[in-house]
Amino acid sequence: MAATVLSICALAVSVVSLTWQVVSWLRTGPVIKVRTHYAIPVIAGEIGSQQYLAVAATNRGRAPATITNWGLLLPDDVTTASQSAALPGVEELPHRLDPYAETSWYLGLGELDRICQERGIARGQIRPFVNVSGQGRKVGKPLA
Repeated sequence: MAATVLSICALAVSVVSLTWQVVSWLRTGPVIKVRTHYAIPVIAGEIGSQQYLAVAATNRGRAPATITNWGLLLPDDVTTASQSAALPGVEELPHRLDPYAETSWYLGLGELDRICQERGIARGQIRPFVNVSGQGRKVGKPLA
């Protein structure tokens, strides 16, 4: 009886250890997450008049990644070739995204509305993306 209990405990510890090793292995490379938020620039204490859609890429992995470009994914797998608004702190592409770092690029809401109007789509049909060297396209959730 004691041998059975000891064997079950050893098996449980082994499963926990194996699970931890798999999770650690999955996190050794870059893990890129893409999200959006709306932003208003504040430069030298002055609040800007234009609003922007910010496309943010976060590296939650343990290795750096290179972001080669970013844009918006429209219905039918159509993508935009986006260039960020010239705001302070915006990184040029390609950009090395270090582990646990985040960076953002910005698109004016007027430009976003123009894309929606020309294509006859709603904002909720658009998803942000970044292209990561060696990993392909990473896509975020639809715009709110």
